[in-house]
Amino acid sequence: MQKMQKAVIAALLGLVLTGCASGGPSPEALAPADPAATTQTRALFHFLRRQMGRGILFGHQHETTQGLTIDTTDGTQSDTDNAVGDFAAVYGWDTLSIVAPKIEGDITEQAIKAYERGGIITISTHLDNPLTEAQKGTFPTGTSWDTTPAVEAALPGGEAHEVYTGYLDQLAQWALNLRAEDGTAIPVIYRVLHENTGSWFWWGADQSTPEQYKALYRFTVDYLRGEKGVHNFLYAYSPNAFWPATEAAYEERYPGDQWVDVLAFDAYGPASDNADWFQNVQDNAALVVRMAEARGKIAAIAEIGIRAPDIEAGQYDNRWYRKLLEALKSDEQARKVAYLLVWRNAPEGVDGGKPHYWVPTTLPHDRERGTLEDFRAFYQDDFTLFNSDLPEVYN
Repeated sequence: MQKMQKAVIAALLGLVLTGCASGGPSPEALAPADPAATTQTRALFHFLRRQMGRGILFGHQHETTQGLTIDTTDGTQSDTDNAVGDFAAVYGWDTLSIVAPKIEGDITEQAIKAYERGGIITISTHLDNPLTEAQKGTFPTGTSWDTTPAVEAALPGGEAHEVYTGYLDQLAQWALNLRAEDGTAIPVIYRVLHENTGSWFWWGADQSTPEQYKALYRFTVDYLRGEKGVHNFLYAYSPNAFWPATEAAYEERYPGDQWVDVLAFDAYGPASDNADWFQNVQDNAALVVRMAEARGKIAAIAEIGIRAPDIEAGQYDNRWYRKLLEALKSDEQARKVAYLLVWRNAPEGVDGGKPHYWVPTTLPHDRERGTLEDFRAFYQDDFTLFNSDLPEVYN
């Protein structure tokens, strides 16, 4: 309750300060990229902007649909809640639950429950390679990790354009049908073609020029909000963390302010000897905050955690969450990121993969290692916000 009261006061104070601040974007610029965004979507945009510097919202991918300590995936349980007695503030899912064949399972009802709980929803992108899909029968298999260059082919006039718009049609149908019990269209932060500065996806740096990538990002946003009438999306741009973190590096593939609401980045690092990595996270967080403030946008860390090979090898850092929070809080710019999100908790065999978990659990190994204690200390800090700490976000 004390954390919630502080969050409400901070949000109200932020409203006052936003109205009184001098310099920066004009009041007219402080609006979502979609001029026709719904009332609730605009409310989410303004809440997250006001939140910057007044506490960091904690997010978790597949918060209520995958886990190691839950016995149902109907949206009522989570490893986070079992560990600290509260749900994440930001619930992450993916197009893998929306676009056929929905290999991560439909999440519509769980997303509705998250919204009605007062939480915030974000969707990331793992669309199959549209060129490989258009040329069925060719190798490789056509997942997001099929690095056959396909960005140019997905653009209007390209060989894979119809396949790509078919993916977007399914996403749009889901968005338009995602409604609360009272009929309200539920707002979603849609993270478009993320980690594009790496080269492990078909839209990556080795698979497209900066201009090709920017054109596909812009087309995606324009198609969803213009052609399909989706007005309950905020749009996030999220490359990988840069070494070093410079505005020039970030802007190379940045699609432009007309198509972006959230400036973010993704960062994974080692389980040990990670001081330099945490410093780099701080540098990138400060960078996106500076850029977001100058543009009237939201800054966030869209994905963060210990890198997957270390997790799979059983490596850990029992002060990881406290180190992360210290790195962010100790810099006057970095501390202003609105939210951060860690990846999913999934047992071995889910989607054919190895066990993954980024939220420490109540299981014996996390108690013995001290990782549960670390996560609980992160939760108890007044600067972190979980679901029950949120004021009325959509009002």
